[in-house]
Amino acid sequence: MKFVQNIKFALVAFAVAFAAISCITEESVPNKEREKVSLEAWIKLHKPELLNNYQENGGYYVEILENDLNDQIAANGNDFGSEPIMDQDTCWVFMNMTGRDINGAVCLTRSYELAQMCGSFAYPTHYTSYVCYGGSNNMGLLEGTYLAMRNELKLSEEYTKWYAAKYGVELESNYKLHKGSNVRLYLPSTIAYAESGSAAEGGYEGQYALDASRPLIVDIEITSAIKNPSDLELDMLRLYVGDNESWIQAKKPESEKTDENDDLKLKGLYYNLSYNPESDNAAGYKYMKPDCMDKADKLNQPYIDNKNYAPGKMATLNEQINKILLERFGKGLSAEELKKDDTKVTKNGRAKVWYVLRFLDGFVLDTNIAEIRTLVFNEAAPVCEVFSYSPSDDEGKEASERQAIGAWYYGIPEMHYGAYGQILTTSGYAYGASGMSGSTTTETTSTGTANYYNAMNYYNYYNSYYNYYSPYYNYYDYSYYNYNYNYDSAEEETTTTKTISTEILPYTPLIFTLYVEPYE
Repeated sequence: MKFVQNIKFALVAFAVAFAAISCITEESVPNKEREKVSLEAWIKLHKPELLNNYQENGGYYVEILENDLNDQIAANGNDFGSEPIMDQDTCWVFMNMTGRDINGAVCLTRSYELAQMCGSFAYPTHYTSYVCYGGSNNMGLLEGTYLAMRNELKLSEEYTKWYAAKYGVELESNYKLHKGSNVRLYLPSTIAYAESGSAAEGGYEGQYALDASRPLIVDIEITSAIKNPSDLELDMLRLYVGDNESWIQAKKPESEKTDENDDLKLKGLYYNLSYNPESDNAAGYKYMKPDCMDKADKLNQPYIDNKNYAPGKMATLNEQINKILLERFGKGLSAEELKKDDTKVTKNGRAKVWYVLRFLDGFVLDTNIAEIRTLVFNEAAPVCEVFSYSPSDDEGKEASERQAIGAWYYGIPEMHYGAYGQILTTSGYAYGASGMSGSTTTETTSTGTANYYNAMNYYNYYNSYYNYYSPYYNYYDYSYYNYNYNYDSAEEETTTTKTISTEILPYTPLIFTLYVEPYE
């Protein structure tokens, strides 16, 4: 008996000591070091060939994926040829990204195929390459991604031999990211999302959120690298307009001109005042993507997602949009009526504006026309309001204080009441070098709560009434008086609504289709 007591005492003492040691270890070892050890152990178990591809600057591991393109392919059309990104002081990079947690669950993706597989696909999300500054200063890029772009990635000799044997491609031991690079980075949280966890929104969230202080596995495919995104935008607009005389180069009002070169300042802005959906050849639209501008067929790059924009369906979608416009607003003004100045909005006029906003690849990112929102965004009962606008309200104001973007400030005065029109603009008169982040908001509502509260009120009344007179009456169950409540009914009535606003990337050209009504 005494022996058993001694054993119990020893076990208790050991448990206490172990707990004390554990607490000391937990408190004395920084999270950064614990994560480093854990990530290394995971690599040893699941990716042993990467163990010596450890990058001291950042503490992450690198894997070169099978479809990494060689320099010969990467040189085609790239501003920098086959030169690495890290060798450029100024550089803008287009890249596809997918992020996963250590268990493989997708927490970030810009791929519509993967989003559909994960069940996270959203109609308002523009699944396309991310554009970011990849120059000598980090301008908000994920730290691990930035480090990979701006540093040589050290690949072990064993790994380069293993890769050559498996894929038949020779890799440099000092690998530098360039156009065509396709790599996977195993990032500790310190150079990923740290204590905040994943921050993706706008439909790019994937399956699950990445928990705080957890490693991130991110795939990066560099699709293009350019010196000046503003020049790229102007090239895109010149190609889009082509020899179509309907497009008019914007000019500053005479009252705002300060010198003879003022008109050149609006070189990234065009109007199409004679546009009409009745005569619109939707099948002959031009489409282009910024990261595809180096390809031979620059004018045939429509957005594709196998939903609204499945291959071959873009023309059908445009025809459906045109039909909605004509059914709602009619044919608009004739060519002769458009020649009259008395129907122009002018700078001091006020108009009610209905619009459809697209990227140049054909993707519809916004509209205030309910029927089109239902068609494009799959919204059951969208709430839409007409936009009331007078350019005079924005005169002399900074861009951040204006009611509308610069493209509207200069374009709406040229539009005609009762007519359709289009505005084609670079980001300089829209959302600029910062763009506009996409967002996701979720609202959960539950019905049937009134029954719950009514039942509880009756129940409380019953208790207080019968307890007041005598405990004898406590044998009555409140269900006897038909005041019982089915608690499951509230759960069945719970609905969750997710609202997504579309991301507008930096340096992104836009095209508006408008219908303008007189303000009453």
